Amino acid sequence: MRKPLSLLPVLLILAISLLAACGGPPYSFHGTAYDPVVPAPQLEGVQAGNAPFSLQRLPQKVKLVFFGYTFCPDVCPLTLANMKSVYESLTPDEQSNVAAVFVSVDPERDTPERLRDYVRSFNPAFYGVQVPADALAQVAQAFGVYYAKQEVDSSQSAADYLVDHTAVVYLVDKNDNLRAVYPNDAPSADIVADVQYLLRQ
Repeated sequence: MRKPLSLLPVLLILAISLLAACGGPPYSFHGTAYDPVVPAPQLEGVQAGNAPFSLQRLPQKVKLVFFGYTFCPDVCPLTLANMKSVYESLTPDEQSNVAAVFVSVDPERDTPERLRDYVRSFNPAFYGVQVPADALAQVAQAFGVYYAKQEVDSSQSAADYLVDHTAVVYLVDKNDNLRAVYPNDAPSADIVADVQYLLRQ
């Protein structure tokens, strides 16, 4: 009497074939993923020399976006140092397809020229963007960014104020969709892995 053939090897081969055909399991972002994916809000502003800036006019680039200000004493320089580490961990070819964008929440003091000089101290390829004050609130709200000027006490100059603000980094894919968000102190290796995944898409 012939023994019945086991179906297990056949089923295993079929399962492997299906995974290969579908590209394997879905990628899991290290940051908090947007699910479903949503289009990045419109972001337009000015760079040094009155050069216009638009996030949506960075064709086929993966974008890292952070909202802060140049007078920030701690969180902003630390976050930009982390973005510098991410950017400089990429190959030159990968870097040419990635844009790091710093958007000021303090347009009163952060001129486009000051922003340019500030971001250049981290990496000359970074974008420093001033959004006009009358448009900033709408842009920030669209991204989910909170910011508010702190009151100064009587012993301080009125120009010495600080600004409370959301401290997260947004990851935007080549098709201008928000894909993930990271705390400002996220491990740079995690962000690098997610950026490289999007570059391969």
